[in-house]
Amino acid sequence: MPDYPPSNRRKRRYLVEWPKDDYVCTGFTEDISPTGIFVRSTHIPELGLTVSLKLLLPEGQKLRVRGTVVRSYCAPANLRRYIPSGYGIRLNEAPEEYFQLLANLFGLRFRRKEDVPSVEDTSKLAS
Repeated sequence: MPDYPPSNRRKRRYLVEWPKDDYVCTGFTEDISPTGIFVRSTHIPELGLTVSLKLLLPEGQKLRVRGTVVRSYCAPANLRRYIPSGYGIRLNEAPEEYFQLLANLFGLRFRRKEDVPSVEDTSKLAS
């Protein structure tokens, strides 16, 4: 079996909502990464369109992200159980909480700006 490089995507299923005209569309995330999200849905926006998604996390937290639709696929009805229909977005805007979520999924420690020592603090430690 071939060895694949580690992926920067994580398969997670979060409910997603986004506005379209006068109604709200829903879907589920198939996978998420630092640069984008694949959304499973039968409502597929046009390529190149910028969409604002609301991710509804299990803890009740809501994250708003914005991205551009860069790919889409509509599987035949008889294969939708096996092949996801949906679209992929490249993230343009995401809050810090989104990257904290990813850090937790990847098992990384996430440092906030206020936790990072300043240049003055590090020079004091060196002397």
